[in-house]
Amino acid sequence: MFVDGRIFDFWTLIFMTGLMMIFMYLARKGMKVTIRPIPGFDAIEEAVGRAAEMGKPVHFTPGFGGLVAATFAGLEVLRHVTKLAAQYDVRLIVTVSQPETYAVTEQVMRQSYLEAGKPEAFRVEDCRFISSDQWAYASGVIGVLLREQVASNIMIGQFAAESLILAEAGNTVGAIQIAGTTNAYQIPFFVVACDYVILGEEMFAASAHFAQDELHLGSLRAEDIIKGVSIGLMIVGALLFTFGNEGLVNIMIK
Repeated sequence: MFVDGRIFDFWTLIFMTGLMMIFMYLARKGMKVTIRPIPGFDAIEEAVGRAAEMGKPVHFTPGFGGLVAATFAGLEVLRHVTKLAAQYDVRLIVTVSQPETYAVTEQVMRQSYLEAGKPEAFRVEDCRFISSDQWAYASGVIGVLLREQVASNIMIGQFAAESLILAEAGNTVGAIQIAGTTNAYQIPFFVVACDYVILGEEMFAASAHFAQDELHLGSLRAEDIIKGVSIGLMIVGALLFTFGNEGLVNIMIK
């Protein structure tokens, strides 16, 4: 029934799944889960409001990546941005780099305008597939930023070497910039070039932050506990191994 080298992984999976189900259940039963303030998320309404005051568009991109976790996190933010754009009557331009991402992004925008009560505000031409080539995508986004003279540039998703190039283009047109990615190598470039930065896994709190959905809040609480337990195991394991005790290591490799 069990495969050697995967027993610990199996029980870890059972523990994590069970913990998430428990906290999701408790959240639905009324357990209060509070999310700490995340400045990057709080600044999104300011960015859309600024565009409304200036009469200029908002630009959003989930980055150069397919349907990976960071892209889905970016699309959760896009859902909120789209609703704000509909509320303030601001034009929202979204650029994507992969065909499969384009299809999902278009549907997210269409549904968000519908939920905001303004389905007629959605314009298909404002959801733009640029290119699946990294540098062609970067060049295309720069062109959009410069031609449209956007008031706000929101970049949340999967980014690689093009991150600083896009951020510098946003600075050139004087846009307020909010950026976030799980790619640790690119976060420093966003920090020096953008007004607000959503750091790493903060992106995955987007759905819980904006929608305040009980299931997402419960899941988020369970994830924090799991991370705490993992850090604890790392510390205990390192100390035991330092003093010559390999008991925890032997358990984990079973």
